[in-house]
Amino acid sequence: MHSKLLRLIAIFVFVTIGQTSYAADSFQGTVWSLTYSGSPLADADPLHETYQITLNVNTSGYTGGGSFIDQVAVKVSSSLFGASLVGAPGGAANWALQAGGISAGGCSGAGSGFECADGLILSGNTAVPGGTYSWIFNLTMNNGALFTTPLSSSVKGRFVDLSGNKIGALVSENVSLTVTPVPEPEIYAMMGLGLGLIGWASRRKKLQKTA
Repeated sequence: MHSKLLRLIAIFVFVTIGQTSYAADSFQGTVWSLTYSGSPLADADPLHETYQITLNVNTSGYTGGGSFIDQVAVKVSSSLFGASLVGAPGGAANWALQAGGISAGGCSGAGSGFECADGLILSGNTAVPGGTYSWIFNLTMNNGALFTTPLSSSVKGRFVDLSGNKIGALVSENVSLTVTPVPEPEIYAMMGLGLGLIGWASRRKKLQKTA
């Protein structure tokens, strides 16, 4: 009886935590999503605000045949006042930013509001299908210009072969910018209760064996 109850508690806790997810879109087995904290970064500029936007790409199910993702682009506003890259596969220093989206040849320089990150070194510093990767952008825009309605933001990406030649179609998807999920305090409490009961049952079982 105790064993069944503990299993049910554990399942409930982990399923509840698992339900804290964010909107994403799939492309050839990869999953692309955009997240942020929900608030702008602190600054002294009364006319603009800067948001830290993270592009997450899960490539574990990739079926397109490419060897690397060498360029990605994001759009979370109709226009940008400034942009910087603070995190990327292999380090942000190995990526160059260019305003605009992506065409078959790479960062295109066209497309208002898009910001493109170009991998400067093909091998070792670009995302290799089979893992989960993140690009972290600081994007500055006019106050109130951040896209927060569902499917109003966009992501782009380019897969290439070992020589840097484009493989397959370009990623070009509308996604929803969502707040990074943080488990509620009651979820932590439930998890602590479940783990505590499991530990108690384990100790009780050991005592019964030695009695």
